[in-house]
Amino acid sequence: MTKDAILNELKLIELRLNTLKARLVPEPVSVPRTSADLYGILKGSDDITAEDIDAVKIRFRERTV
Repeated sequence: MTKDAILNELKLIELRLNTLKARLVPEPVSVPRTSADLYGILKGSDDITAEDIDAVKIRFRERTV
C-alpha cells in the first residue's frame, strides 16, 4: 500500500468512528415552554388572546402524549 492509500484508509476509519460516537450521544431534549414564555413571545400582539394561547397549549399537550 502506498502512503496516500494508508492515509485515506485512516481518514475513512476516523469518519466511521465519529459516526459511531455520534450515535451514542443522546438526542437533545427540547426545552419545555411555559405559559409565561408564550405570553412573552406574543406580547403586544392585538389579535392573540389569552384563550388562543391556552388553546395552543392544549393542542401541544395532546400531541406530546
